[in-house]
Amino acid sequence: MNELYNKGCASLEQGDYKAALEYLTAAAEAGDVEAQYRLGMMYRKGEGIEKDVNKAAPLLFDAAVQGHGIAQYIMGKCYRYGDGVIPNPREAFMWYRAGARSGYAKSQFATAECYYQGIGVEQSYEQAAVYYRLAAEQDFTNAQLALGHCYDQGLGVDRDEKEAFRLFLKAAKKEDNDYAMFVVGSCYEQAKGVERDVEEARVWYSKAAKDGYADALNALHDLDGLMV
Repeated sequence: MNELYNKGCASLEQGDYKAALEYLTAAAEAGDVEAQYRLGMMYRKGEGIEKDVNKAAPLLFDAAVQGHGIAQYIMGKCYRYGDGVIPNPREAFMWYRAGARSGYAKSQFATAECYYQGIGVEQSYEQAAVYYRLAAEQDFTNAQLALGHCYDQGLGVDRDEKEAFRLFLKAAKKEDNDYAMFVVGSCYEQAKGVERDVEEARVWYSKAAKDGYADALNALHDLDGLMV
């Protein structure tokens, strides 16, 4: 099975999708979990073959029931949005949670979102915070921001503006998320979890505004008014 899977992956790298499809299909039919996942994603994305979510879902399901964490997450998305299956929020939550327990950060975040919004499960800020934290500890930016907001608002955790700021800053320091940088600028401007520092606020607003983030541009404009 591994030999067929490896040949399939090699064919993919070479752009030989016909051979890849043959090898991966054979490996998947023999029960190779990675082949089931990889082939499922080929159909899901239309990678070298015609996109077909109805063919993708059963393959991803086969991988998911064998404990493939990413496939479990994708099955959650399938049930959430009706990709190749009948939409079912409860099933979506169950698969997201399975992926979360497998340690996949995106699935931990998705599980947290389900708890936060009450999608497929009883709404619980406490459980949302638990799963946000798991993903945040894997350096997942959106989870760091979400957990920061939980601390900022006291949702599912004791309110702690300093901890909220720490999480916001950790996300913002990657400088790949305009919203995170904007939030840090707001914290400095409003003295939330950190001593007020208008110049630091300007630094972070400027970073967020570099790609045209509207809220950051407006914040910089307002700061200019304060400085007059």
